[in-house]
Amino acid sequence: MHARERTFHLAFLAIIALCAAGCGAPSMPERLDQARLSLAQVNTLAARPTPEQIKAAKGIALLSIVQAGVGIGGEGGGGIVLQRVGSSWGAPFAVDVAAGTLGLQLGGQGKDVMILFHDDDALKQFVIGGMQLQAVGEGTFGAATGNTLAKKPASLFFIKAQGIFGGLELGGLNVTPANSVNAATYTGNMESAAILSGKTKEPEGTARLIKLLDAMQ
Repeated sequence: MHARERTFHLAFLAIIALCAAGCGAPSMPERLDQARLSLAQVNTLAARPTPEQIKAAKGIALLSIVQAGVGIGGEGGGGIVLQRVGSSWGAPFAVDVAAGTLGLQLGGQGKDVMILFHDDDALKQFVIGGMQLQAVGEGTFGAATGNTLAKKPASLFFIKAQGIFGGLELGGLNVTPANSVNAATYTGNMESAAILSGKTKEPEGTARLIKLLDAMQ
């Protein structure tokens, strides 16, 4: 294993330990509350999502991520995913995220992340889980804002970061379904396609989030 690969694996070991205690909020109502807060933070960006980008989105992910590191680092958190259903949105599907980061790093910060999916395949792949590569150069002190295009042009990232963190980050976002949260929220068909397509009853708090999204169009 090359030195770069060893460093990346060490970072992932650190964040896996964090996620063992639970990456995202433990319940869907808490995740929906956090999603509304994340949406509000993203909307403070100078280059926030445009109405045209929201209207064109096939799906959206709202994530809350905590990052920390000394030399190497890791990230952990979670959130929800919504899929466009006609002119509105389906029910929320919970996901957890973890990431390892490489580069000179010192400090910690929180991130509110919005991902707009303009392609059905990109949305499906994200929900299924796996590595979503990203390369983001950051050097922040206090509050930092910015957005970045993902390697796949069908996915657009908007990131609002707060805290103290300095360095060049090169890593990957590992996404997994939050099965325990989804199981506690829905009964019957637990498939992500059934939840996202609106075939299940929306949990309390979904309408408030959708109202905020509609206001952005």
